[in-house]
Amino acid sequence: MFHLTESQITAIEYLANFKYLTSSQFVKMGLYKKRGYLTNSLKVLVDMKKPLLAKHDFNPINGKLESFYYLTKYGKNFLMDELDYREFQIKAPRGLSPIYLKDYHHRKLTIDFHINLRMWLKSNNGDVGFFNYYFDKSGNNRSDDKSKYVTALNKVILDKNTSFIPDVNTMFSVGEKEYLYLFEQHNGTDAKRLFEQLYVHIIAISKGVVSKKYHTKESHRVVVVCEHESVKNSVILRLQKESGIEHYYNFFIFKTNAELEKDFYHNWTLISGENSNFLLKSK
Repeated sequence: MFHLTESQITAIEYLANFKYLTSSQFVKMGLYKKRGYLTNSLKVLVDMKKPLLAKHDFNPINGKLESFYYLTKYGKNFLMDELDYREFQIKAPRGLSPIYLKDYHHRKLTIDFHINLRMWLKSNNGDVGFFNYYFDKSGNNRSDDKSKYVTALNKVILDKNTSFIPDVNTMFSVGEKEYLYLFEQHNGTDAKRLFEQLYVHIIAISKGVVSKKYHTKESHRVVVVCEHESVKNSVILRLQKESGIEHYYNFFIFKTNAELEKDFYHNWTLISGENSNFLLKSK
């Protein structure tokens, strides 16, 4: 095996957690001080005869987008053979998993939330039980049992005719306390679509289906991050006008992406309009 530097090994381990990362996201986590150093270091892992990493490039019509790095099957095997990882601990694409240009910003912002959460937990003696994206799958379409076909890990079934897939399902702990959070990243200006999406979450909380899925008595909480402040304010106002959901006000917290980058833990907004920290207990 080619001799790897400590930084290269750390990069491989980061990808086991985050599945996809851009150069700027690696830099954000402190792996390298400059993107140029990182690009040169990771190029070695991409260009090897049996590459440990690969990258997904994008060719937008206007402007340039950062590539997404991800683990190859060789990178996955390296983690299991050399660093004693178990397969379930590694996030890696299943075969050819194309990333569509229209999903680029949504996926990158969802991963940004993951980074911010893990960085905050690391600073507060917290730990991640699991963290699944909307693009994480399980199953096998070759199975004779249709119930075992490929499906999204985050799929939540409300009833026999209705299901939904949150952008993130995660369980983490801080101290002795466990938390079950679902996350929605909303891009664009369609506040009506976001309202309808969040109303499905209210139904899920009332039925307790997410808690049952993950075998916990704790109700899940919904983290909503909006690209635009106008959408955040609009959907909160619309939820305030909805009668009969006052009991669910403390199950939802809101921020914009800009607010999230400024301060992860403080200054979230409840449906009531009141200020909240990230871990405020639901009533």
